[in-house]
Amino acid sequence: MHGFAGISNELTIHYVSLGQGRPLVFIPGWTMDTGAFRENLGPLSADFRAIAYDPRSHGKSSRTESGHDYRQHGADLAAFLDELELKDVVLLGWSAGVCAAYSYFEQFGYGNVRAFVNIDQPPKAARETPADWGINSREQLAQFEQFMASPQREEFARMAAPTMFLEPPADAAFVEEFVASSMSTPQPAASLLLREVNLSDYTAVAREIAAHLPVLHVVKEEHGEAARRWIEANAPQIELCVLGAHMMFLEFPAQFNALVTRFLNAHLPPL
Repeated sequence: MHGFAGISNELTIHYVSLGQGRPLVFIPGWTMDTGAFRENLGPLSADFRAIAYDPRSHGKSSRTESGHDYRQHGADLAAFLDELELKDVVLLGWSAGVCAAYSYFEQFGYGNVRAFVNIDQPPKAARETPADWGINSREQLAQFEQFMASPQREEFARMAAPTMFLEPPADAAFVEEFVASSMSTPQPAASLLLREVNLSDYTAVAREIAAHLPVLHVVKEEHGEAARRWIEANAPQIELCVLGAHMMFLEFPAQFNALVTRFLNAHLPPL
């Protein structure tokens, strides 16, 4: 079921909701939308209420003049949960969507959340050494910002699309969908959000979340060992699963969905 939640005079959030039971709320990554989770919402709705939404200036949600920072995205998430009267939720953030979840926890705490799934986003984006768990070095992150703010943004999005899979998809439909989603976010919003992601350091927040809630990190194979070292040093109670590439939930949906279901069944009582 597609719906639209009125958050404020300037913001209406588009969402997809399937099933009944405990709400699982998926937060898409930078410039992405609910379509990213098309292989997850249906299967997971057999046991849960599976929900995904488009953040402001993403997908079918309102394009706004302001609010293009993750503190506001965290506040939007809180307002979205309130508007839909969602209680005892599980948050599942993918990529930059994790920043919205971290910001939500910073501002609103843990009272309405029962578990957290981090899908392939290190708590600190910049790697200080090659062995660190991060997206890339500071220099490479800055270069990517420049690329994605340039007139060649669409070209770079097209080049990035195949890297989302461990084995690049054979058909061109995924690439076109990925590029269309990426380009649908206006340039000012995209640039501001990307810069904030690249400067982010939520290490302290990630440690605190793990002290309060069951937490699962699902990371791509390339970052598996670095993530394992980070977890051992910072929050050993976090569960780790290494699977595929950055969109493993779309490339290997059966494995991903089973992983999430097992994790939640192990840690949360049924509603």
